Amino acid sequence: MKLKNNMFILKNIKFIYLIFLSLTILFGRSFTGLYIFGFRIGELLIALCLIVSIVFLFIPIKYLKNNSGIANFYIHKLIIVSFFLIVPLTNGSFFDPYTFRSSSYVWTFAFLLISNIFLSSSKYDNQFFRLIPYFLPALYILSTIKFPDFLITFFVNYSDKFDFVKASDLLLVFIATNFIVRKVYKITKTDFSYFIFSSAVYLPYLLFKSKGAFFPAVLFVLFNLIFYLKFINNNKGRSVIIFLIASLMFLASSFHIYGNFNFTKMGQDGFENVSITNTEDVVQNLSKLVDEKNTSQIFASFYILEGRIYSQEQMADWRLQIWQDVVRDLFWNANYSTDSKGTVIRQQTNFRSDIFYKGFGYNDILPAMKFSERSGTDGTNQNPHNFLIYALGRGGLIQFILVCMFHLSIIIYFYQRDKNFEILLFILPVLMTSFFDASMESVRFPLIYYSLLAMISKMDVDK
Repeated sequence: MKLKNNMFILKNIKFIYLIFLSLTILFGRSFTGLYIFGFRIGELLIALCLIVSIVFLFIPIKYLKNNSGIANFYIHKLIIVSFFLIVPLTNGSFFDPYTFRSSSYVWTFAFLLISNIFLSSSKYDNQFFRLIPYFLPALYILSTIKFPDFLITFFVNYSDKFDFVKASDLLLVFIATNFIVRKVYKITKTDFSYFIFSSAVYLPYLLFKSKGAFFPAVLFVLFNLIFYLKFINNNKGRSVIIFLIASLMFLASSFHIYGNFNFTKMGQDGFENVSITNTEDVVQNLSKLVDEKNTSQIFASFYILEGRIYSQEQMADWRLQIWQDVVRDLFWNANYSTDSKGTVIRQQTNFRSDIFYKGFGYNDILPAMKFSERSGTDGTNQNPHNFLIYALGRGGLIQFILVCMFHLSIIIYFYQRDKNFEILLFILPVLMTSFFDASMESVRFPLIYYSLLAMISKMDVDK
């Protein structure tokens, strides 16, 4: 009787977890910003991860389900231990709430642990796999066609902000969905059609939203196509039809997103004067957009001046200057100021050896981020938009190495188990977008990423 009760409780926890995961995928920041008993869901999830992480420190590996490897298990523990060492070393306080807000990336690793425990094979997991293909069309509708007014009103009233799903989240769901669908259907016309059609629809939207999400998406599409080369070769006629339909879907999505075939962001007012151009013009205009976005020339835009790396692309340069300042602050003292144009100027002084190994800790905003010019349009950004640079700034070389080892250990585990690097197709594009975004420092992105990673791991174990 007791065993049945425990199983019933566990199944209900799994069900609730999957509901939370689904709502986070569909509504992103708006959902995690909902208030419950005076706290946002995101804050409650971080508190849960904190508690789980502390308990995790004292539990031997034999008592936990592990689908990410022994090395990952112990590296995770070392990351947690390093936090408790770095706080006193940087004169921090365990009683300051900001300490735990600024260290959220330390606690969200626990989502992988929680997922490994609760998302074992069950009817709920199977139902979730059947549900996964519907997330992409649902997200596209909510993001570009119609977000129900009653939901907007609900989030405005009960969440700290209403926002559409971020580009990095869309990329993550796009990659995970196609990766999982291919493994479920095992390279058939079903998963091939889904992959080609979803790519045709989503690539224009990701290009519109963020090149930091578009780059990884293109790489994923190109490398995922390799798995379908044999299918394409054996089904040439069907493949041609699928690609032709996908071309029309690409044009339709581009027209829907941009309101024209010039690939310029014209807004709703421009729809009245839309004209259809020929296919050749569409291709030429897309090429112009790619050039404007620096999607093909961004690497050529880099140059070195007075010992610093710059980029002619505005947002790339914004990130580059922050990253370099964070890294240099670990080794040299500096005085910061801004000029009349609002440009942040860093004047380097003497060498220092007391920070590089432990970082600046979690007591305050990183020195390089204490300027309105770097705090974003809403004035709340404190992240350098690179999860490794953020870990380096907060926890020094200690946490930088441990965070790198955490992700590397997952890749090694999959390689040793599966004898291939297929998992890189899922992991690398996700990490790539986190090199140019503050996604890993949020709650929703790690929740989705680590949960789906645990599911993918169990798919291979259970097959």
